[in-house]
Order: sequence, then structure tokens, then C-alpha cells
Amino acid sequence: MIPVIDGHNDLAWARREANGYDVSAVDGPCPGLHTDLPRLTAGGVGGQFWSVWVDPVLEGAEQVTATLEQIDFVHRLVDAHPERLRFARTASDVRAAMAEGRIASLIGIEGGDQLNGSLAVLRQFARLGARYLTLTWSRTTDWADSATDEARHGGLTDFGREVVRELNRIGVLVDLSHVAPTTMRDALAVTTRPVIVSHSCALALCDHPRNVPDDELAAIGAGGGVVMVAFVPSFLSQARAEWVRAGEHGEPPAVGIADVADHIEHVRRVAGVHAVGLGADYDGTDAMPAGLGDVSHYQELFDELRARGWSEQDLAALGHGNVLRVLEASDADHLAFLAGDAPAPRPAALVPAVDTTERTADERPRVLVVVNAKESAPRRLGVWLEEQGIAVEPVLGTDGLPESLDGYAGLVMLGGGLMPDDDDRAPWLARERELAAAAIRADVPTLGICLGGQIIAHVAGGEVRAAFGPKERGATMIAASEAGRADPVIRGFGDAAPMIENHQDMITELPAGAVLLGSSDAVANQAFRIGERVYGLQFHPEVSADDLERWTEPTTPAPGDRPVAELVAEARALDEQNTRASRALVAGFGEHVLAFAAEGARR
Repeated sequence: MIPVIDGHNDLAWARREANGYDVSAVDGPCPGLHTDLPRLTAGGVGGQFWSVWVDPVLEGAEQVTATLEQIDFVHRLVDAHPERLRFARTASDVRAAMAEGRIASLIGIEGGDQLNGSLAVLRQFARLGARYLTLTWSRTTDWADSATDEARHGGLTDFGREVVRELNRIGVLVDLSHVAPTTMRDALAVTTRPVIVSHSCALALCDHPRNVPDDELAAIGAGGGVVMVAFVPSFLSQARAEWVRAGEHGEPPAVGIADVADHIEHVRRVAGVHAVGLGADYDGTDAMPAGLGDVSHYQELFDELRARGWSEQDLAALGHGNVLRVLEASDADHLAFLAGDAPAPRPAALVPAVDTTERTADERPRVLVVVNAKESAPRRLGVWLEEQGIAVEPVLGTDGLPESLDGYAGLVMLGGGLMPDDDDRAPWLARERELAAAAIRADVPTLGICLGGQIIAHVAGGEVRAAFGPKERGATMIAASEAGRADPVIRGFGDAAPMIENHQDMITELPAGAVLLGSSDAVANQAFRIGERVYGLQFHPEVSADDLERWTEPTTPAPGDRPVAELVAEARALDEQNTRASRALVAGFGEHVLAFAAEGARR
């Protein structure tokens, strides 16, 4: 049996979602998961990089907290099963665990946002055992472009280059899965140590943005790195990737062990036999190739490669030898860092991510964001406004809202599953209505989203239902009115644009003087404006297709409900258009805020 050291397994998050981080039950069958201890043993797994990933619905310090929870899970998992698992940092640790018949357990951080902009956080993760950092996940960060999001930097920013340098200094591997090719090139130009690609495939065989172009495969191989081939069907098969892009209708094109072997052989041809490994992504994706349905089946893949003429020596290099060599190339750096003997960090690696001096002197226009439910906190809307030079200040209603809008150049009111006058459940709504009324009187730039839009209509004299009206679920086309096409906030929609969420109609009649800006098939009053700068929306520009992955089927089905998988697939097909229109909407609102602030400064 060829021992396997796999580069990427998402059991930590899967256990969080399905089992509340319980570590006790993995020594037996785990229905619904790809991974448990008996199947790891059956598959010949001698070492596993446990991925610690965080859902991007969490932001800032929440990302750090959730990463620490993930790391805690890995340590508790090892502690709970000392006869089967051994915590490992170095190649020597891995070899010792394998010699003892235990599975070496390593940690990889899957996403640069989990640092929250702080290299001190990176150092702490390393002290806790992290041995690789994936520079991005599926979204572009403030310092690195992702392969599956809008590019903003042309690769790495100066800070992104500092991240790579600090990774080298403290002996944490640079992981180039998920990143844009430009980010790969920038990282390879900076790194002084071999890199990994923890779970990707070859772009030449399947045109998926998560896959690696041949020039980067060759460069990674020339630098002594390793590309760990994933088992994700849409990364492996062009037909499967196109089926997913088209909305996943009908039977999926078949993907099997031979497809994985094809990618392995392609990486070997382009990068060298020393540069190929395995990073299946078990429990990080739903589907797996036929014959590789869980972690017990790695040896069947080796059988396929033997039939293609691979030697036992080359199979061992693929299974574990190559990644051990790359890990070992940074082990001395890591041990020196832990011992306090590493070279001093560069000054740029010590800059505080939270600067109290800058915070005190911040003269940017401020926007108050009223959060009516913790899970509805601002996400990409907040990021986009900050990019325009606007300070975003979220306040949770339960914590108490400001007395007035004094000092603010804008107001955003988010949703929260409430009615506009639901004071018994949400006593802060009375203050929120007062803030909305004040914004309307002074024409302060205001963006009322979902519940926020309904509050604006309510306080301005429109008619709002006492219960939810017609529902549109998934990707809904919002058609701009003639006024909407000329409006600085809505005109980015063009004639129409898709918004992704539950759209439930509440507003039956707009306030007198309000201007209708957009409608959809079931919801007449999707977007409106009062005055020049106060906007109400019944859709949510915060939401992308990724957010729908957390949806479940309705507990009380309604006529016209469609399966969640179908809604997700449709949303993914429209996600780029959705993001472009949402970003344009937020940019238009931001221009209102900047102009209002400038007028105030002149006064």
C-alpha cells in the first residue's frame, strides 16, 4: 500500500456544520461525510493537512475567531484519538507518525482573509501549528486577487508581497490554490522557498478558473514546489464544468478515476514527477469522481497509474514523497521561528493592522449601518463603500442606535426578518423609524434594504403589508424603470439585472412623491427614491451565489418553490452580472455620500 499525505480535507468545517465540532464519533462510520478514521486507514492515509476554512459571511475579527475555533477542532480531534492520530508540524514529525502507524495531522489555513490584515495573526496561527496559508479563497482580498472573483490588484499588492516574505521567514508554505494566475506569478517572483498548490488541477485539461495554467505548473516545478491534484469533478472534466455553468440540469457528465489520473499525468509532463501530489478536497465539495467517493479509495487511483506504467518509486513520490520534501524545505525556518532564532521580521511585517492613531484622526465621511439581525451584518457592501474612502460603522439594533444622524453623511438600514413596526420583538425599531424620518427630512443619503426599504416606505406614508406578500426566491431580474435607468444608483442595472435572495413583497403603495426605479415580475415596488438621495429596496445587493450554499429546502413549501440546488446553479450562472450591478449600485450610493459630505464641509 502506498502511503498518502493529502493536501486538503475540509472535515473541520463539515463537523462544525453537521456535528457541532464533536470529535468523538469519527472513529466509526460518519454518514454524509467523506471522512472518518477507519476509512482514512483503509485508504492508506499516513498524513493529512486538515484545512481550517471560514465562511466569508464572517468578516474581520470574526474570521480570526472562527479560524481559532477550527484550529481548536484539529487539536481536540488529535487529542481524542491518540492511538490513531498524531499532531505534526515537520516532515520529521510526519515520518515518525507514519512509522508508529498513526496518521500525521497537519494544519493549513484556507484563505488570506483569515489574517484580518495582520501578520501578527499569521505568526500566531503558525505558533498553533499552521504550516500553509492559501493566499485567497474564492474572493479577492484587500491584498491578493482570487481566481474566482473580480481582479482588483493585478496579482499581489505590496502588502501581499510582505505576506509571502513573512511566510518564508516563519516556515509556513505558500499555497497557490484559489489564486489568480497573476497572483501565482507575483508570489513565485517573491518566494525563496518551494510553494504548494494544495487542491487544484490542470487548466489545459479543464478550463476552470481554479485550475493552474501550464506556464505556472512549469514554474512551480522549476522552483521545487508541488501541485496537489484535486478530485473535484468540475475541475477535472470540461464537460462537467460546462454542465455546472449551464445550471446543472439533467444527469451530470460522468467523471471517474481515469480523469484524475489524466490530470496527474499532465502535471507530471509539464512540471516533473517531483512536482505532483494529491489534495483531494474531501468534505469540501459534494460530488466526487466515480470510484473515489471517500477517503478509502486512494489505492484504486494508484492501481490506475500502475496500469499506465508508473513505477512504485514514482507512485511513492506522488503519494507522499514530494509534499514531504517541500514541507522539509521550510522546516528549519519554522523551527527557528518557534525557537526565537529566526531572522528579525521586516518592519512592514510589524505594522499594526488596527492603528488607533489613524482611527482617531479618521476624517472620512461616515455611514451608519443599522443591523437588525446579527447574521445580516454588512459584507460586500461595507467593503465597497470602504474602497470609496467611506468609513462604515455597523451598529446592531440590540446594542442601541444613535440618537441622531449628526456626524454621519449617510445611513444604511439592513434587513432582519421583521416587520417595520415589529416593536415587541425589536424595540429599537422605534428609533430606527426616527432615524429614517430624519434622513428623509434632510435628504441624507440613505439606502434602505429589505426591511430598511419597508421602514422608509412606512414612515414616509406609503402602505406596507402586515404580512409577507408574493415571494421570488433565488435569482430575480429587477427591471429598471425609465427613471431608474437615469438614476445614479440604479442605472448600473441597465435595462435589468439579477439580484439573488428571497424577495418578499411588503410595499403595496409607494409614498406620495416617491419615484419608482425598479420592479420584478411579482414585486412591483422593488426600488424607489424619495427626494434626491433616499432609496428603498426590497432586494439585497449584499447577496451573491455563494450565500445560497447555506440555504435549506423550505420547511413549508409554497407553490412555485424550486429545489435549492437548482436555485444555486441559476444564481451561479448570473453571479458575475449580479456582482457587477450590485457594485455599481453601491458605488452610486457612495457618490451621494461623498457629495453630501463635501456640501457639509463647504457649509
